[in-house]
Amino acid sequence: MKTSRSLLSAVALLLLPLAIAAAEPEAPAATNPAPEAEAAPKSYAEKLRGAGVKLTSGPAKVTLGKIAEYDLPAGQHFVGADSLDLFFKLTKNMRGGNEVGVVVSDEHWMMFFDYDEVGYVKDDDKDKLDADKLMQSMREGEVRSNEARKEQGWDEMKIVGWAAAPHYDEATHNLKWALKLSSSSDNYKEVWINESIRLLGRGGYMNVTLVANPELFDTASRAAGTLLATNFGYSAGQKYAEWKQGDKVAAYGLSALVLGGAAVGAAKLGLLAKFGAVLAKGWKVVVLAVGALGAGIVKLFRRLTGSHPRE
Repeated sequence: MKTSRSLLSAVALLLLPLAIAAAEPEAPAATNPAPEAEAAPKSYAEKLRGAGVKLTSGPAKVTLGKIAEYDLPAGQHFVGADSLDLFFKLTKNMRGGNEVGVVVSDEHWMMFFDYDEVGYVKDDDKDKLDADKLMQSMREGEVRSNEARKEQGWDEMKIVGWAAAPHYDEATHNLKWALKLSSSSDNYKEVWINESIRLLGRGGYMNVTLVANPELFDTASRAAGTLLATNFGYSAGQKYAEWKQGDKVAAYGLSALVLGGAAVGAAKLGLLAKFGAVLAKGWKVVVLAVGALGAGIVKLFRRLTGSHPRE
């Protein structure tokens, strides 16, 4: 099982402001400097560029791997394949292997894109997305994940509940949900949100993780949803409707995507006995990732905007 995209983006977001600050050259001290107006604070995109990250600024069309495109509007910036290594190096983090790009908005939110070539994910269970049962499964995994977090000396994480229950749009073949999360670091007082979107394609799915200032999350979620519906598209031959008999089919469906992907999907198919140790470890990674992403959101946007998460 590859390293979770959510976990990596969380750690990246947590460390990036510090890494950018360290990468920027220190200005020499001026002797008897003349008074001048205070310089406007640098935007996040400017800070990234200052650290050497190459950005494509909109309006522009950018490619997401070899399977999709995104029409980048004005006010958004794209970290592509030629700078993803630097982006993760700055955060002292290892890449998971599936990343295809990051969109940075001037409106204080980002979208992380990675593509999982797991095969065609059937949507036969689209009417069986039982939010209560899925939450119960997540909470069971949460107990195990917190045991692992304790072993690492990390704060425990708590899934507060759904910010938005799983919903599948049959017209666009998009699966979307959002979780409310909290941490033992402040006795579970602060609550933040992690939104996940799965865009199904012919040979797999694009995983989009939305990271936003918690105070602006609803606005960011609506904006991202609109942009993904109008500006994102799979390349010719890669669309969900273009699947053909004989193409690879994923071994799990929509519910398993909510629970974390291949490892959980395999477990739900009764393969736990055969792959027990691997799947158990994978499940911990899935739930640890959920918690880590939330912590990254809180700390990143406190540094960048001085704002605070929802109570």
